[in-house]
Amino acid sequence: METALSTLSILPSNKEQVKVFSHKLKNEILANDKDPLKILVQLKMIEKIIADILKDDDIDSHFLKEFLLYEKEKEIEVNGAKLRQQETGVKYDYAGSGDLKWMELQEKIEKLLAEKKEREKFLQNIPMDNNGIVDPDSGVFIIRASKTSKTKVVVKL
Repeated sequence: METALSTLSILPSNKEQVKVFSHKLKNEILANDKDPLKILVQLKMIEKIIADILKDDDIDSHFLKEFLLYEKEKEIEVNGAKLRQQETGVKYDYAGSGDLKWMELQEKIEKLLAEKKEREKFLQNIPMDNNGIVDPDSGVFIIRASKTSKTKVVVKL
């Protein structure tokens, strides 16, 4: 009987297998006559499955519980991967500390970020047909901010 775990078990389980599988999959996608867009959607589905599972608190607890069975060791190895317990996602509530100096600095940062964003918008909107403009404040000649991008197919699940 096929289960989700049995399906998962046929995928690569160590670094070398991942490297070989990735290379093989890439070559097959590029050389195949199957619908590449269907393959893209399937890959995005797999990506979402993995992301959802790895973000799940119950799954995290389950993995940690199993790891703690190896409590004598700080680091263990499974299929060539090193596993260790670590505190992650640490957050501090500085605003709740009551520190006036921190609040003053935060206010300055927020003001500067707003000014920076406004200036960036200005630099993005200098006309393309214009060879630039002279900044009235500094007298410096400035041109439109250069833009780079990558065109690709985006999948929305």
